[in-house]
Amino acid sequence: MPRKKKPGRPAGSQNVTRDQAEAKPSRCKACDSTEREAYTKTDVQEFGGQDPNGRPFTHIVRRWTRCAACGQARIDLSYENRRAE
Repeated sequence: MPRKKKPGRPAGSQNVTRDQAEAKPSRCKACDSTEREAYTKTDVQEFGGQDPNGRPFTHIVRRWTRCAACGQARIDLSYENRRAE
């Protein structure tokens, strides 16, 4: 009877590291609070490049909201790497 292969990764194979999400909560520039109201409008722009951390992105997303603490209007900006559809 032939030997069966062991399940799993071969001995000596390297660990694969994946990019970790570095999402910091957006803050109000007036009072430095992270509390916000619900987003009222979202705008997605297809544009490629590198974010401030040097990671590639394919879309820029802008979300309109207000600070729940002081009422200051703000636009939360995020960079997303989306798959081609």
